Formats: sequence, C-alpha cells, structure tokens
Amino acid sequence: MIRLPKIAVGGIIIKNNQVLLGKRRDEPNKNKWAIPGGKVNLNETLEEALKREMHEETGLIIKTGKLMAVAEFINTNFHYVILDYECIIMGGNLKAGSDSLEIKFFDINSLNGNEINETTIEFFNKIKTCKLPVSIVHREI
Repeated sequence: MIRLPKIAVGGIIIKNNQVLLGKRRDEPNKNKWAIPGGKVNLNETLEEALKREMHEETGLIIKTGKLMAVAEFINTNFHYVILDYECIIMGGNLKAGSDSLEIKFFDINSLNGNEINETTIEFFNKIKTCKLPVSIVHREI
C-alpha cells in the first residue's frame, strides 16, 4: 500500500494585533488553541478547502489572501503538509463549529504557555523575523 502525504489548509485572521485561534476538539493537540483549518478533499482546490474549513470551524465567510506558511509534519508512517493563508473576513457570524470547542482572538504578542499549540507559537514567532512564507518542518524519523 502506497502512503502519500496529506494536504491541509489553515486560515490566519489577524485583526487589531489579535489572531483568531480555535480550541481543538480532537487529536492531535486536543484542547490546545491552534490556527483553524483542515484537510483538502479530493477534487477541491486549496482556496475552496480553506473557505469550507473556515466556515465550518469559525462560522466566518472569508476571502483568501497570501500564503503565509508551509508546515510539514513527518514521521515513519505519517506526512502532513499544511498551507496557512491570510484570510479576510467577508461575513458570517463568529462561532465554534465542527472541530473547534471554542473560537476566540488572542493577542499576537502574548502567545505562549501550555494551552496553545507549539507550532502555532513557532509560526507567530517566525513571522516577526522571517520573510513570508514561513517554513516549519517537524521530522521525527
């Protein structure tokens, strides 16, 4: 059986120095705050997947902006690639849904601690000093 990388998208909404994060309902990183998003379905463009996932997880209707990060998670039996895009709110009502227990804005300069996903913290630390898009690789093999 051939195993291929899985592709996902994430949506980054920054408003007044605050970033929108969702509290994850499921593993990995259950009960941690992270950038909302999810897997790209077969025959779905990255933009279509991002709009669908953001609506499902945040209740918001978004317009896709620039690519901000590419994150890869690699281990012996798993390879996950996440493309995080800037999102502009076009409508909808902010509410947690599908994979999110809660959804709220956090001060972008105060992201730390055990409650926030470590890759989310790493991304926001890198965008302060790196040229976009940021690249994050976690390899465990």
